[in-house]
Amino acid sequence: MSTTDTTSTANTADVIVVGAGVAGLAAARELQSQGRTVIVLESEGHIGGRITTEEVDGFLVDRGFQILNPAYRHLSSSIDVDRLGIRAFPRAVRVRTDNDLVELVDPTRRPQALPKMLTSGLMSKNDLAAFRLLTKLTGKDTTRAEAFDKAGFTGPLRRHVVDPFLSGVVGERDGSTSFRHVAWLISKFVAGTPGLPSGGMRTLPRIMAEGLDVRLNQRVTGVDTTSATVWLGDTSLQAKAVVIAAGLEQSAALMGRPDPQMHGTRTFWFAADEAPSDTAAVHVDGRGQAGEHGPIATACVVSNAAPEYAPDGKHLIAALTLTDGADPSEADTRGQLGEIFGVDPIAWTLLATHDVPDTLPAVAPGEPGGVEAQRSERAVMCGDQFGNASTDGAIASGQAAAKLVRDILG
Repeated sequence: MSTTDTTSTANTADVIVVGAGVAGLAAARELQSQGRTVIVLESEGHIGGRITTEEVDGFLVDRGFQILNPAYRHLSSSIDVDRLGIRAFPRAVRVRTDNDLVELVDPTRRPQALPKMLTSGLMSKNDLAAFRLLTKLTGKDTTRAEAFDKAGFTGPLRRHVVDPFLSGVVGERDGSTSFRHVAWLISKFVAGTPGLPSGGMRTLPRIMAEGLDVRLNQRVTGVDTTSATVWLGDTSLQAKAVVIAAGLEQSAALMGRPDPQMHGTRTFWFAADEAPSDTAAVHVDGRGQAGEHGPIATACVVSNAAPEYAPDGKHLIAALTLTDGADPSEADTRGQLGEIFGVDPIAWTLLATHDVPDTLPAVAPGEPGGVEAQRSERAVMCGDQFGNASTDGAIASGQAAAKLVRDILG
């Protein structure tokens, strides 16, 4: 990757990409592979957009708790996934109940564990039968809550495990997300084991940016979709086509579109001398309904999965909370972490707090599925707001934008 902090009115290219998140980088990679000249403009001082990593006191903290699934199809078509060095999370979840901390494992990989799990009080044969029925639901798309009800998936597995876990995945607790989208996410969890790239989530955009002309600290203030001119204050760059991948709100503003509905999160990162758990498995609070006992959606000891996220002798704990209509506090989060893990967290150090109001676009039932990007004259807008709210969806949308650009260029 080459970077510069200056612009020149003499600079021209076949395509200008606005935004160096994974959607913009995917579009640029695809176009450059076809022999097109491409300039990528990024308003921040780093690539990756929401997918980035900070270094704090020797710890690596991603911008909000994130995971990456190697089963993502468009991810593997864009880069060599092996280069990411993914540190896998266990295929398990630990659930805090009123009396215990119960581990449930993936029965598709460890069927021998199923009899014991059926005695946990968190799972029943009826739950499993209803969950299997979910995979066969057809017809009009509904919310995940309506689909679960229709399938009879209403027992403890849903209330105390699946609903809390999914709240952290889709960014809402009210069950309003498209069931079609949730079913796709579940299929990816079955197909692949999510994890973290070696060196933090920033490793993904760094690999994607290799060989591209990426220019940092370049804030685009306007786009002429008719002439494919990009304005940076009083200066401009000329191209034959423009890809707008500047994040959801900025892209909408540049294209004159309404802001998309977003789900926000707040992640608290804590450092500890002793790990509060012997596993990197995601922990959820299964006491009552999701969110009843505190703001945490999911929590885990990140350094148990990826030791390089913490200095030697230290441990990194992530607590993901939701901010839709809420304002989670450190005190409430710390207290619930102690209850979930069954330890006293008073000595833990708060390393960072990440507020990400645009963590995920809301995916309503009936919205078009598949891979999409939107064209307006000589400009194309892409991002994970089109059809699939995920990292894979962002990459897929960037690749779809590249195809539309090829149509523009003839």
